Amino acid sequence: MPGATTLFFPEVGPSWEDWVQVTNVGNKSTKVLAIARHAGNGQPTWSEEKTLNSFECWTPNVEAIKQNSSMQFTADQAIVAERHMHRGTNILDFVGAAEEYETVGRRLFFPELVSGAQDWFRFLNVGDADAMVNMVIRNRNGNVVRQLHHRIPPLCCWDISEGGMGNVTGTVEVQSTQPIVGERHLHYQGGKTSIGQFGQVITDAATTLYLPEVGPAWHDWVIVVNVGREEAKVSMIARDDGTGKAVWSSEHSLRPFQCWTPDMEAIKIKSSVEIRSDHPIVAERHMHSGTSIIDLPGASAEGGHVGRRLFFPEVYTGAHDWFRLLNVGEANAMINIVVRDRNGRVLKQLHNNIRPFCCWDIDEKRMGDVRGTVEIQSTQPIVGERHMHYTGRHKGAVVGEYGVVIDE
Repeated sequence: MPGATTLFFPEVGPSWEDWVQVTNVGNKSTKVLAIARHAGNGQPTWSEEKTLNSFECWTPNVEAIKQNSSMQFTADQAIVAERHMHRGTNILDFVGAAEEYETVGRRLFFPELVSGAQDWFRFLNVGDADAMVNMVIRNRNGNVVRQLHHRIPPLCCWDISEGGMGNVTGTVEVQSTQPIVGERHLHYQGGKTSIGQFGQVITDAATTLYLPEVGPAWHDWVIVVNVGREEAKVSMIARDDGTGKAVWSSEHSLRPFQCWTPDMEAIKIKSSVEIRSDHPIVAERHMHSGTSIIDLPGASAEGGHVGRRLFFPEVYTGAHDWFRLLNVGEANAMINIVVRDRNGRVLKQLHNNIRPFCCWDIDEKRMGDVRGTVEIQSTQPIVGERHMHYTGRHKGAVVGEYGVVIDE
C-alpha cells in the first residue's frame, strides 16, 4: 500500500479547539502545503507551508482559521496527519483521510445511527466535479426508511444532523459520483462527551474483521452489519491475549444490511476478537468508562488497518498513552518499534516476538515518555491500537486510533 501525499480533514474552525500534527513518513525532505477552505464555497480561508525532513513533525497554527472550513495537506513525499478537536471532555480525533488509507471513496458506510444521540455528519467532495450524493438510511433490520439526495460542488461540504435523517436508529450508506470523505460526530451523555469516525469505504468487501481489545475493564458495545446482497452467516471468536486460544464465541445470521449487537459483556477476560462472514461486513466498537469513550471500526486488511508497517502520528509525554499490537498472521511476528522525537530523531527501539493471534501491550513508560511519533515494523500482518488518556483540564477524556498502514 503506497503512502498518501494528499490528506483531508472535513472540519476545522473556531467552534472547537483544533490541533493538527502532520509527519513526513517518506525518505526525503518535502514541502508540505496546508490549505483551509470555506465549507460552503470551497474558497481558501487560510494557508501555511513548511519543509519537513524525513519523519519530522509539524503542528501548523490552525487556531488562525476563523471560519468553519475543511483542510487539505499536500506534499511530494508520503505524509500522515492526526487531528484532535477539544471542548472540555469532548475530544474527537481523526487521522488525515486519503484514498490510500481507505477513508476516501465513492461508497461510504456508517454502522450506527442513534436517535436522540445528537448525530452530525459532514461530507466533503474531494473530486474535480460536482458530487451527486445519495444517502440511504436503514433501520437495524436493514429496511430502507429514508433516502436523501444532495449535490456538493468540488471541495465543498454538506452538513446534516439526525433530525434531517428522520431520527432513526440504524445505519447510513452514502453513494457518490465523486470521491468523498464522510465524518460523523455522536454526542453522548447530554453533550458531556463525543466520539467521531470517518465513513468506512466498503467497495473492497471485507469478510474478516478484528477488534484488538475487548474485556471486563470497559463496557464494550459492538455492532456488526452485513453489507452484502445475500444473507450472511457471521461468527465471532474472542481469544486469550497470551495464548491465542478461544475463550468465547457466538454466531448469527444476518439479512442484507441487518445489524447484530452480540453480548460482549459475556467475555470475562481481556481478549481480542475476530469476526468472520461469508459475505461483506462492517463493524463498529464503543468502549465506555464514564466520560472516557473510545470508538473504532472493525479492523481489516481491505479497510487499511492491517499491515506490516504501521505509523502513529503522535505519542505525547504526560498523557497516558497505551498501545496494543495484535498479530493476525500465521506465524510469529517479529516486531520492531521505532520511537522518534518531533524532529525525526530515533530515541528508542523496542523488540518483541508475538505469537499468532496474541497481543503485546506497551505503555508510554516503556517507550521512554517521548513526545513524537511511533513506527512499528513487523514480519507478519498486525493491527495496532493506541489509546491516549488526557490529563489536566481535559481529564476524563480519551481518544483511540489504529496505526496507519504505510507499507510501500
